[in-house]
Amino acid sequence: MRKLVAMTCLLPLLLVLGVLPARAQLSIHAGLFRQDIQVLYLHDLDLTSLNSGPPLFYVNMRNDSQDNRQVILRLVVESDNPDYGRIAEGTSKPFWLGHGETRTITNKDLSESGGDIELADYTIYDSAKKLADAIFATGKLPSGIYRFILTLSDVNDPTISDQATVELNITNPTTIQLVSPGALVEEGEVPTIFSTLPQFVWDSNAREFEFTVCEKLPSNSSPEDVMQNEPRYRTRTNEKSLIYPSSGAYPLEEGHTYYWQVKAIVPTSSGTVELESEIWGFKIGSTGGETAAGGAAAGTMSPIFQNVLSSVLGDNAFGSLFGEGGELFNCTPTGKIYYKGQPITMQDLQALLQDIRSGKLEVVDFRIE
Repeated sequence: MRKLVAMTCLLPLLLVLGVLPARAQLSIHAGLFRQDIQVLYLHDLDLTSLNSGPPLFYVNMRNDSQDNRQVILRLVVESDNPDYGRIAEGTSKPFWLGHGETRTITNKDLSESGGDIELADYTIYDSAKKLADAIFATGKLPSGIYRFILTLSDVNDPTISDQATVELNITNPTTIQLVSPGALVEEGEVPTIFSTLPQFVWDSNAREFEFTVCEKLPSNSSPEDVMQNEPRYRTRTNEKSLIYPSSGAYPLEEGHTYYWQVKAIVPTSSGTVELESEIWGFKIGSTGGETAAGGAAAGTMSPIFQNVLSSVLGDNAFGSLFGEGGELFNCTPTGKIYYKGQPITMQDLQALLQDIRSGKLEVVDFRIE
């Protein structure tokens, strides 16, 4: 009986041990040297020779088995754009990975002549010609997602393998358009606004920006000259709007003229480039007692409501209504906002403002009740 009990206890243990997963014998990991690349230039990627240009991605390969293994590395290049699809593929010559060995290579090693991991049968598909034509037209890889799919396999037993994928999300930022406040600096006077804490808004398909505000001085001879003055405020941001800070910046003053500009910071395969916006300007009129610290004098509205109404009505209409002598000078908003007779939140209002700025909605008239 004791023997039977011992066998009964041992059987579940054997069953548990039997379902434990086997340790992977080959493993592969890959990644980009720069995760933030948004532009890939022609001279940095030649699909006929992965050895050209700077290294784009790295590959770590490891043999965790107890034996030396002869392996091959297969590469497939594809695009999510149906016009291109599968672009190229190739397989390396067989090479050895010792037991417990880890080896790291880059895309440049795959086409290095005479190297032991050189792609031996690299094939360029017809779709690559369409892609090449698009690249030559602009000097850049067209926008889209590009995948480098790498598979490491045992030569004698292809079921022993592992796969890794590297993705490039190319967006090719090209646009940066200022929205408010003010207007493009040209001959003549710039628009007048009525807030020392204005909200700055711009539109772009880039992801990072450098924002700068400078005061126009009597000695300045051009908008570019103004932007060389010591900034009243300069910062980097991932947002496409900001309210002038009430602290940590030189205050903006009534009666003074300011110019502002935004630069898009774009990471590329050849380093970082900057896309400059136009230079816009504005003059600050009487704010009815608004304080530089961000508050408002009694009977006046906060900078946030000034920015909202100025965006909806336009700077000129806002100034005539709320400036000194205007019908609504020194009025105090209740803080309640209605749209089509229903109360909405500030987030809802911001969405409506975005639709107005993009042209989806248009303010055709307003009235005072």
